[in-house]
This record gives sequence, C-alpha cells and structure tokens, in this order.
Amino acid sequence: MFGDITTNPYHLETIIRSDLTKALRSLVPELLEEAQLAIHNHLKIPDSKDSVTITVFPTIVHLDSQVTNRAMIGAPGCRNEKFLKKQVSVAEEVIPMSQVLNWFPAFLRPAVWKLFCVTVGAKDGAVRLVIPYIQSRIDHAQQDNPSTITDLLLRYAPPEDLKEVAKLAARVVHLNMAAIHTSGIFTTHALFELARMAPEQVEEIRTEILAAIDSEGGVCNKAAVGKFYKLDSLLKEIGRFHSLFSVGSSRVTLREAVIADGTVLPEGSVVAFAPKPLHHNPQVYHDPHTFDPFRFSKLRTGDNAVRDIQQSFTNLSNDYIVFGLGKHGCPGRFFAALKIKVILSELLLNYDVAFPKGASHSPKPFAFNIFTVPNPTAKLVFTKRK
Repeated sequence: MFGDITTNPYHLETIIRSDLTKALRSLVPELLEEAQLAIHNHLKIPDSKDSVTITVFPTIVHLDSQVTNRAMIGAPGCRNEKFLKKQVSVAEEVIPMSQVLNWFPAFLRPAVWKLFCVTVGAKDGAVRLVIPYIQSRIDHAQQDNPSTITDLLLRYAPPEDLKEVAKLAARVVHLNMAAIHTSGIFTTHALFELARMAPEQVEEIRTEILAAIDSEGGVCNKAAVGKFYKLDSLLKEIGRFHSLFSVGSSRVTLREAVIADGTVLPEGSVVAFAPKPLHHNPQVYHDPHTFDPFRFSKLRTGDNAVRDIQQSFTNLSNDYIVFGLGKHGCPGRFFAALKIKVILSELLLNYDVAFPKGASHSPKPFAFNIFTVPNPTAKLVFTKRK
C-alpha cells in the first residue's frame, strides 16, 4: 500500500526515534498556535449563546489532524480541509480493512486490497493533496534548521524519493495515520473523564497548568508542559484503564522457545500481550478497577528523579504496555504526549466540559476486532469560561 515504507522505514527509524524528539522544544509554539486556531474553529459558540454541544470523537480527530500537520507540513497546508478529511479517512478505512484481509486466504488478499483501493482510495487522494506542500518544503528546504517533520524527512530521503515527490508524500500520509487517531482516542477519553470528575479535581489540574506556565515566565513551552504532572497522570490512567486494544506488542518466535511456566512455543508462533490483565493487576496497581486520575502524580515525590520519570505517561515498563515494550516501543510517543497536553491544556483553560442533560455519563465504546475506540456519537457541552 505504501510502497517501500516497510522495507526501508527511514522515516521511523531515524527521524521519529531521534530527530523529532530533539526538535520538540522548537515545535511547541507552532503546536500551541495551531491548537488555539483549531479549537476556535471547531468549537464555535454562537454570539447569542455561551456554550456549544459537539460530537466529541470525530471533532477531536479532525482538530488533532490540523495540529499534527502544523508540525508535519506546516501552514497553510495544515489547514487544507480536503487534505485533512482525506487523511483522517486513511486510518478509518485502512486499519479496519487490514483486519478484514485476515479473513481471506493469503493468495486472495492482493486482489481484495486492490478492489478496496479502487472503490475507496483514501490514501491516494491524501497523497495527491499533500504533494504541493511537500514540494514547497523541498524548494525551501530547512534541513539544517527544521521547522516541520517534513524538513527532517528530507535529511534522509534517498535521491529517488526527492525526484518522485509522491514517495515522500506517501510517507507523510503514513506518519499521519500513526499520529492522529491514537491521539484523538486519548484526548476524547480525557474529555469524557474530565466531564465526570469533581469540579475541584478539574480545578487542581488547571491550577497546576497555570503554575507551570507562570514558572516559565508566562510562556507555554516544552518545559512548562513537562510540569503538567496531573494532566500527565490523567492520560496515563486512561491508557491503563481504557484499553485501546485487546492484544498488542505481537512477536513471532524465530526459534522454539520455552516460557516460564514450561509451555513450549514452536518456531513461527505468534505471541502477544493482553493489556487489560496487566493493567488491572492488583499486585501492581492499588484498587485497579477504580479510575483514579491522580494515581501516578501522587507517586511523584520530587525526591527521586528516576522514580518520578517512571510514573510518566511515556515511560515503558512490563506493567504498562500502552506504547509497547523495549526497543519496539512507540517512537512517536513523546510527540503524541506533548501534542495531547497542549490541546487539552488549551481546552481546560478556556472551557468547562459537561455531558448534555440526560445523556449517559458512560457512553459505550465502539469495538472492532482487537480495537476499541471511544463512543463515536457521544456529545459534550463546552461552555466558554469567563
């Protein structure tokens, strides 16, 4: 589907794992500016009212797409509505289809996939629409002083990709597919939880956000976002409590293996972890079936830097596998966490969030195969704060 991306994933191995993480500090002002603009556009409140009711998940996914692409391709491309809609459609169509393909025998999958692409074609449409912006980055390359992820991509692109811009565009679409929906899922869950939380708990998060920004001279920079401990804890608890998938971190045994209980795994066996039992283990998590937004921030004492880092949303451990494990851990998790916190902090400081009158406070999530996403039709009321 994406050409040689799987055989030569230079956009993941070097850019996302190393260069992007180093560039996060410079991206924060861009993300913040775009988040402010996107929130204003997606949460328009009529002059005659003080609140607006929105369908949360699709709205947040499109908002996140705009903010993501401010970092990915820059402005004004990140505001191209046609591209953003096509880009969002890629994951909505491709991820379920990848599961459907497993229902067919291997020899039929290429034909089924080709038929699907002909009838839907979201990826090709997204590639065509983003090409002009990629070409613009090539014409005004800033590899030495990158301002977008595409600038970083150009550092490592082989000559043939620079001559065929569609190949670079496909990688941008692929990166977008990985970056948008997971962030949208976490942000939506966070908004539902904030709507359920006691007002004084929400105010605790706001107070900490304002104090962190004030400590940086009134500027919301990367250092300030790094001090959003209660918001960070909320996000980590969401990952623990609301499983995004029923199994994950799949591996294939390259040779026969014997696990701790004596079970023999033949060569070629597929092994995966089940997050829910791990994340609800009472030997690791106190009262694991209760959602505690400050579960992890309460464990931060400030006395032990290593211990404090272990409580962070992006930390990998055998007891918390939202982002995978070891060297195969999600390379984009630092960017995702930063982006989600920037969006949520803007929403928290400017809006009160509540469920509509009479609506369920526990909207049923939607599950497909191994994936679970927040209820796609549930709504929230956003009221502009005085």
